[in-house]
Amino acid sequence: MSTRVLAAVFAILVPGLAHADDCAVVGTPPASASIPQPAIAAKIAMAMCQAEQSLNALKVTPDDAGIAAMTDATKPSFDMLDDAISKSDPFWSPIAMKARAGLHVAMAVRMRNSIPPITAKTVGQPLTDHDQAHAALEPKIKPWLAN
Repeated sequence: MSTRVLAAVFAILVPGLAHADDCAVVGTPPASASIPQPAIAAKIAMAMCQAEQSLNALKVTPDDAGIAAMTDATKPSFDMLDDAISKSDPFWSPIAMKARAGLHVAMAVRMRNSIPPITAKTVGQPLTDHDQAHAALEPKIKPWLAN
């Protein structure tokens, strides 16, 4: 397995790899590639790297605007993943499907984390407000988790 393919796999599996230079490296298949698999791997890596960069740039709010911002920010990445899946490669298509599902989970976690946390001393109305914020958010992120 080439170094670039390994880098692509690590970009998918290792969170926190999304630095601009890393995206360019893992998102470019080797010029010598004569089979489609390195390009599919590069597309998956680029999708995940760009998604992380786009999500990191957002200040997420636990409301419809936050959902819309995350959806818009990740659309190019989902398009790349869907393209990789459509290639029906027996090795890379399942990886792209897992990456797609993982990106949806990451989005849900970021949305949940946009609600300020509670502490052991959070009681009364602040606790009720916190619980209501989570109750209002869950139906909005449910479609992401169903994918």
